[in-house]
Amino acid sequence: MRIAVDCRYLGRSGIGRVTQGILEHLDERHEYVLIGSPSALKGYPAAEIVEDETSPFSVRGMLRFPALHGCDALIVPNFIIPFGVKVPVFSVMHDLIFLDLPKIATRGVFDRIVKRYFLSRCMKKSRRVLCVSEFTRQRAAHYFPKQSTKCFVAYNGLSERLLSFPVDGNKREKTLVYVGNIKPHKGLKTLLDAFRMLPEGYTLEIIGEKDGFLTGVKEGELDFSQPGITFTGRLPEEDLYKAIASASFLVQPSYYEGFGLPPLEALCLGTKPILSDIPVFREIYSAEQAEFFRVGDAESLCACILHADPVVADRRHALAERFSFAAFTQKLLREVEACCSPSGKGENA
Repeated sequence: MRIAVDCRYLGRSGIGRVTQGILEHLDERHEYVLIGSPSALKGYPAAEIVEDETSPFSVRGMLRFPALHGCDALIVPNFIIPFGVKVPVFSVMHDLIFLDLPKIATRGVFDRIVKRYFLSRCMKKSRRVLCVSEFTRQRAAHYFPKQSTKCFVAYNGLSERLLSFPVDGNKREKTLVYVGNIKPHKGLKTLLDAFRMLPEGYTLEIIGEKDGFLTGVKEGELDFSQPGITFTGRLPEEDLYKAIASASFLVQPSYYEGFGLPPLEALCLGTKPILSDIPVFREIYSAEQAEFFRVGDAESLCACILHADPVVADRRHALAERFSFAAFTQKLLREVEACCSPSGKGENA
């Protein structure tokens, strides 16, 4: 089979890491056409590369997607399916936040209509929809019950670079790290309020994109000028891993997630995550070495930071088995094969 992959998401936070995970584990049973930036894809010489440096979120990127001549299927690592695609599409659904929390995740009524349209279009046009958690699968089934049988679950994985990253065990005491953006559902206000309650000597590193970082947050709502807080912006991969590995705790105070990758990366690097008690975190991390606090409760978070044991046992091998992009990709490819083989064509079209 000849399978195309929309690789324009490489370098774009969580979706970019999922795209990278897929690319690193494409097997040799099929031929692949990788659509994206040639410079970003130069590490995958075995595949045919089709240049397209448009943003997948732009109008141009949606309307001028390359023709997929000779391809049997297209893998899209998000819910935005380009227009004009004639081959079967296999998409990845990360979350349904635009429908679950529309007032804080969208920019007004028109934006909500657009987001719902693309989510609905994804569910209708996709042959199969890979959901990154059971929570996400349930939310997709809630909003799109007629297409719910298309959904299946595969957990995000750990990158090969992360699994091979050396961890020396040297922790900086009273050091907290947060990784992500500062949109309202991420719960940064809870973290900042809790940080003010901590005794003197604690530090907090906030790591993530600076451009558009405050989307959806009112001016002055978050105060990063407190002593002990460092706002790093986005870090190179090695520096990010070093920052997580050397911290006492990674704090993820989210109100909503579809999976939540930073806590998994923290566990792999020997750093204990402190997580808000939301359904998806319980699903993914209740069997792991994580601490939970009441959602949106700064006092509960502060108490958790003060009393949690920062020691994490080395379970890198077990984590790699449970959270594997190799397994993720193979599950996705099996669905492509089942639907696009001569006996599977037309199924759930």
